[in-house]
Amino acid sequence: MFGCVAADAQKRNDMDDRRRYETVKSRLRTMAEGTAQQVHSSMEPTPYSVREVESTLDEMVLAEQDEFEKVGDLYRWKRHYRLRSGDNL
Repeated sequence: MFGCVAADAQKRNDMDDRRRYETVKSRLRTMAEGTAQQVHSSMEPTPYSVREVESTLDEMVLAEQDEFEKVGDLYRWKRHYRLRSGDNL
């Protein structure tokens, strides 16, 4: 019985992590660029802490290097800059 409860809790946690990832990703795409604090502030009210948002942004930069980058404290959606500069995708 405890195995089922633990498995259900893990599944819920994975879903929450995925929801947070997609929410932060969508927000950064909307903003094009911002610090973790700016992304967090633009999501309020949000159940996520600034640290959770920052960790998610760092995860995105590593997992989707063709889409996102970090320069100093600033996170950027790369496609936005290609669109702005007129480059073909």
